[in-house]
Amino acid sequence: MNALNQAHLTIQGCGYRIENDRVIITTQRINSDRPAGNLSGTLRIQLRALRQDTGNSESVVLASTTLGEMKGQHFLSDCSYDLAFQQPHPGTWQLVLQLSEWNGADYTLCDSAYFDVPYHVEAPSDYSIPTMQINEPEIEKAVSTPKVATENPAVKKSKNVKKNVTGYADGYLVINKSKVDKLLKVKGVPKKILEKLVAERPFHSEKSVLNVKGMGPVMLGKILAELTK
Repeated sequence: MNALNQAHLTIQGCGYRIENDRVIITTQRINSDRPAGNLSGTLRIQLRALRQDTGNSESVVLASTTLGEMKGQHFLSDCSYDLAFQQPHPGTWQLVLQLSEWNGADYTLCDSAYFDVPYHVEAPSDYSIPTMQINEPEIEKAVSTPKVATENPAVKKSKNVKKNVTGYADGYLVINKSKVDKLLKVKGVPKKILEKLVAERPFHSEKSVLNVKGMGPVMLGKILAELTK
C-alpha cells in the first residue's frame, strides 16, 4: 500500500490519562477518507514517548492496541481504550499518539498527534519504583488535531529560532509534525524519498533524517523550506 493511501487514515481529538499501571486513551474520531470500496489493513494505536532531555533518539512504546480493519468512508467516534501502561525511564519525554496500518509485512505510520505538555519521570532516591510527575490530573490533550486547516504552530516557530548547518534548527520536528499530504507535495524532491520520510517518521534528530536513503543536506533544506512557508 503506498503512502498516498496512508494519508487518508487520521485521528482527531486525542487525549490520555495515566492511572498507576493503566492509561486511558481517548479519541474523538478515527477516520478513513478512502473510497467506499476500500478495506484497510489492521489498524494499531500506540502511545509512545520521545526522549527530550538528552541528545539520544530514544523512543519507547508505553501502550498499544489493535483496532481491526476499517472500510472507506467510515469512522469510529468517541473511543476510549483502557490499556496496560509501561513507565519510561527517568527523564523528560514528549508523548505522541500514533495510528499505524498493517501492510502485509509491517505496520506503517498513518497519522500522529503530539502532546504539548512534557511528561516527567523522576529518578528514584532509593530502590523504590520511580515516581512520575504529571503537570495536570485531567486528560492531556494533543497539540492539534489532524483536521485543523491552519498551519501547525510548531512549524511557524521554527522560522524564528537559531538555524543550523542545513538551514533549519530542529527540522526533523517540522517533518514529524507536517501533514502527510503537504509532505508528499513538496516540489523538486523525488516522490520515493518523500514517501520514505512519511513511512519512517517519527525522526528523533537531523542525523536520522539524513540517514534516509537518497537524502542529503541540500535536499533536506529544500524540503524544510517548502514545509515552513
